[in-house]
Amino acid sequence: MESNPENSVPKFGVGSIVRHVSFGAGRVVGYENDCHVVLFKGGEVKKVAYDFEGMTAEETVGDPETDRIKQAVREVLGDYGWIDTNIELGKRWIGGTIKLIPGQADTQPKDIPLEAFFKKIIGVREKLRVLEQKINNHPALTDEDKLELEGYITRSYGSLTSFNVLFASKESYFKGQGKGE
Repeated sequence: MESNPENSVPKFGVGSIVRHVSFGAGRVVGYENDCHVVLFKGGEVKKVAYDFEGMTAEETVGDPETDRIKQAVREVLGDYGWIDTNIELGKRWIGGTIKLIPGQADTQPKDIPLEAFFKKIIGVREKLRVLEQKINNHPALTDEDKLELEGYITRSYGSLTSFNVLFASKESYFKGQGKGE
């Protein structure tokens, strides 16, 4: 079967919210071969062909072609060791440690590698995102219940804003509820 060049182009940018006929709502997180890589509720990742008609956009973000080029450049640079593609930690923190100094003189201080600490913070962020998707897609919750639970998640993000200093990019920052919201 011949490949149609129009079908080998992504329809949705990275970060776009999409709805799949079988899997429900999800977020485009990347591209692989001729497929969108989509994170669905529950943390399940699926590859969906660019030309699949059963997936529509609920909220579009970015430009699919530019996002695909950026991903390809990151992969090439990562392959040659020029950048670490899997880390969001700011360069100035790489190799650093957190020193926990106890208030009691007879207790040993503890050093924690920043990379390990940061990995835990990223894990909390990812779990909050999955929880948020599960709440938004839960069939038994009322809109009021969803709004209330979303408020707790937003305040949790707000509690984590102290760690934003560790991130390399502002796009990765935790964002809480502002005073005007």
